[in-house]
Amino acid sequence: MGHPPRTPVHLTIVVLVVLASLLAACTGDDTSPAGAEGPPTTSPPPVTSAESYVFTDAAGIEARLTLEGDGAMLTVENDTGAALPRPGVYVLDARDGSRIDWTVVDARAASKGESEWQVERPPVPEAKHIGLVVLLFGGEDYGAFVPPQPGGAA
Repeated sequence: MGHPPRTPVHLTIVVLVVLASLLAACTGDDTSPAGAEGPPTTSPPPVTSAESYVFTDAAGIEARLTLEGDGAMLTVENDTGAALPRPGVYVLDARDGSRIDWTVVDARAASKGESEWQVERPPVPEAKHIGLVVLLFGGEDYGAFVPPQPGGAA
């Protein structure tokens, strides 16, 4: 038994189906696999503030570092469900990239909820020369703060 003869209409349909499939692949139009729901998740935009450096993460930590005269105030909101090790802060001088450790006064574990500490900072770098501000817990780097943003949420 053989296949029925191919007609020009039959071949045209096959060519159109193949072209449509190729076009969909080139433009990103594809169907989701069975069971897939919605678009892939992405990170939310960073939380900003007009007055403070802000750090947030998906684990439930929000920290704010507010410069106050020659010092600073570090506030940590811990919603992780567990205590965090002692906090620390260091900055990179925007002029030369050097690391300057700031002292968190009476640093202790950050219990659940909100904790607050005074931070001593050396006169160098001046606020205008602060490049990157990094949050530490137990001496481990947790990530960089987002610097104050004009018009940022308070």
